[in-house]
Amino acid sequence: MTSRHGLANVGNTCYLNSAIQGLRHAGPFADYLGTAWEKHRHPERRGTALAAETSSLLKLLIAPGDRTVMPGGFVRAFINVAKDFNDEIRFGAQACAAEAVQIILDVLHEQLSREVRMDITGQATSPEQGELVRSLESWASYYRKEYSPLIDAFYSQMQTTVACDACGTRSTRYEPAGVFKLPIPGAEKQGAPAPTLQDCIREALAEETLEDYACEVCKKKGPAHKYHALSRFPSHLILSLKRFTNTGAKVRARIPYDENCIDLSAFRALPTVHTPAQTRYRVMSTIEHLGSSRGGHYCMRARSGKEWMVYDDERVTASAAGGAAGPDTYVLFLERY
Repeated sequence: MTSRHGLANVGNTCYLNSAIQGLRHAGPFADYLGTAWEKHRHPERRGTALAAETSSLLKLLIAPGDRTVMPGGFVRAFINVAKDFNDEIRFGAQACAAEAVQIILDVLHEQLSREVRMDITGQATSPEQGELVRSLESWASYYRKEYSPLIDAFYSQMQTTVACDACGTRSTRYEPAGVFKLPIPGAEKQGAPAPTLQDCIREALAEETLEDYACEVCKKKGPAHKYHALSRFPSHLILSLKRFTNTGAKVRARIPYDENCIDLSAFRALPTVHTPAQTRYRVMSTIEHLGSSRGGHYCMRARSGKEWMVYDDERVTASAAGGAAGPDTYVLFLERY
């Protein structure tokens, strides 16, 4: 029997309930925090209580049944470390579910990370394979001394290239990325048509113009163009839609997607290296934000066998919308298939 446990709301904790329910439906998170994490724990580091409480909570959530689980210990452990990231996160106060997801991943990675050996082998036989080597070297330089399975499962890598208009010289760098934040094109324009999820990803990776770029090669100062693409596709990818504008208004547009196939092959930095099969995902769970920037409520939807269920704090019910996009869909947890 699939476990369908709800979580008690212990004081405006719907954001945190939704965050941990979303993460627990991601296989690598639940598997690693089940037992494997214990051999990597570092009691002297920040987050040791959060790791222990997360593991204890997950064991209750994945057990067969459908009862309500009390998350008090987990909530206390989370808030004790989360206030280091955002001092507005406190007991009894509502907070952002997407931010909670990122804090949980960051703190658990910090607590459980360890030094590993990363060897890059093989000979590059094309310019694109040479770029692959550079992307792997960058990944190793970031995580060789602080690696954890959470980084491996959930973090992508961004390739950013700057091309000087004057001499054509291109410089490229690679940086890891956690929760991938997506702007909503036209969000500031009342009555603008709703974009698709692909449009939002395209906007996040849109080409930029640098008007006053100082080129180190030709020594000229002038325009350049900056290009972005994804150079690493993890097994699980987390997307967060920017539902709130700079004025605080909420964007309630329905951002459509196919929950059974989200193809990111168009955004590959290294198209001859990454096959389309490596860039296809399905939606495993979503976080919904109901309400406005002045107040609201979070709940979570997730696949449960062939069904989709809504996890609304203590209540767990069938999802009338299945896994389709809604006007309040805020965070998407994707799984490569």
